[in-house]
Amino acid sequence: MIWIMGSLMIIAASTGAGMLIASRFRARPKEIRQWMSALQSIEAEIVYGRVPVAELAEHLAGQLPDPVGSYFSSLRKNLQEAGLSLRESWTKALEEYWLDTALKKSEKEILLQFGTTLGNEDADNQQKHIHLALAHLRRQESEARAAQSANEKMARSLGFLSGLLLALMFI
Repeated sequence: MIWIMGSLMIIAASTGAGMLIASRFRARPKEIRQWMSALQSIEAEIVYGRVPVAELAEHLAGQLPDPVGSYFSSLRKNLQEAGLSLRESWTKALEEYWLDTALKKSEKEILLQFGTTLGNEDADNQQKHIHLALAHLRRQESEARAAQSANEKMARSLGFLSGLLLALMFI
């Protein structure tokens, strides 16, 4: 009886681990799309609204779901409360946000590069930088969707099957 309970616990734990890995494959394209939406909102506000970045960050924090929404909340806090420059605030908020994301280093580099240009250019050049970042994110999204379709089901299956193998080895 104890062997059966132990085997079921092993299978459940490994299946859970496989599901967790699969959820990261599923979350990455979704987060990239959220970032693309955020950049499009930034473009509209900078080019047409000329809204200050702290106010824009507060608006985006309420508009976008977590973890991207929490990034903009952290950005606003860094700008208003910590008194950091826009570039420092962007980088610090991205480092804090990175712990809770499914994104990869390539997306981080795109966002860091964009953050170095934010607020340093006139509206036309800023719009060009936004379009460049969007183009890079579109490419990353297509790669993420390909990785999701190739790996999500495999991760779930491997989680279950490795648990089953371990359980059979212990019996």
